[in-house]
Formats: sequence, C-alpha cells, structure tokens
Amino acid sequence: MTNNEELQLIRRIARGGHTHLFRHLANRYASQVLTMVRRLVPSQEEAEEVTQDVMVEAFKSLARYDERRSSFSTWLMSIAYHTALKHSRTKRRQLPLVEVEQDWLDGVADDDADAVLDDTDRVTLMEQAIGQLKPEDQMLLHLYYYDNRPIREIALITAHEESYLHSRLQWIRKKLAAIILNLESNERQ
Repeated sequence: MTNNEELQLIRRIARGGHTHLFRHLANRYASQVLTMVRRLVPSQEEAEEVTQDVMVEAFKSLARYDERRSSFSTWLMSIAYHTALKHSRTKRRQLPLVEVEQDWLDGVADDDADAVLDDTDRVTLMEQAIGQLKPEDQMLLHLYYYDNRPIREIALITAHEESYLHSRLQWIRKKLAAIILNLESNERQ
C-alpha cells in the first residue's frame, strides 16, 4: 500500500468509522506497535493487551490525525509510546537502580563516557546498565540508537522538545558510563 493509498484509507475510516477497514491499518502496523510496547512492557501477554489498547485508541482518535504534522506511523508510535508508558508506570518494575549523584555525572566528560560505552568488551555490562535505567530512558535509547529515528520524529512521538531530547540522551550516556564503571568495580571486589 502506498502512502497516498494509506492516507485515502485513513480519511475514509475517519469519516465513516469503518472498523473493518481499520483492520488493514492495524494489521500493517501491529508488529511495529508491539515491538515498541514490548520495550516498556516486558510481559508478552500484557504487551499484546496494551497493543490492542493502542489500536483502539488510534481508531477512536483517527479523526484528529494530521498528515501535515507527521506520518501515520509516527502518530501511531506516539500513541503506543504514551499508552505503554502509562501502563509501565502503573505496573512499575522493581529494578535494582544504581543511584548516581548528579555532581558526579557533571564531572564525566563526554569523551570519557564515549570511551566506556564504545568498548565492545563491555556489551554484557551495557545490557545490565540499560536494564537499570528508567523505562522512559530505555525507550529513548531504543528509538534513537536501535531504530535510528531522527530526533525530530522522537520529539513527535514523546511530546518532548528536541533540545530536551539531545540533552537527555547525553545525560543517559553519562549515566550508563557511571553504571558500567560501578558494575565493573563491584565485579573486581
């Protein structure tokens, strides 16, 4: 289905509320939505339920979709992000968070953080460190580094300013470096 055909389908569904036509869109984007939701909702069963909630919300909100502002995919991922985030906050996982003082993070140079994070021998520690981040921060990492989404699109999905996202990603990199160094220190003891 081309983008133009998709837009025509969206307009038709929005005007008439054709649930049977919406199934085409839901089927097309279900795996992408589920993938995003799974990043914040670790249980497969819960993630599937949240994905259904996303699709219901998208159907109800379809008349408010504005193709001039974003692609349908970005708009749908925004609904998925906020729905999954809301769900994860109510079912907050208990993670062994590493408390890192802000003063210490301010003292970590960007090059030092990059050196720690670019070391391929630290892959396992990186995975452990990412698991200790807040779900919102994990999602930002996934959107930017794994999905290779531009900051502008992430801003639309998360409803954050681009400048905030740039600084938040920099802060997350420093926090990851601090957590990895802490984990390494604990391994040596």
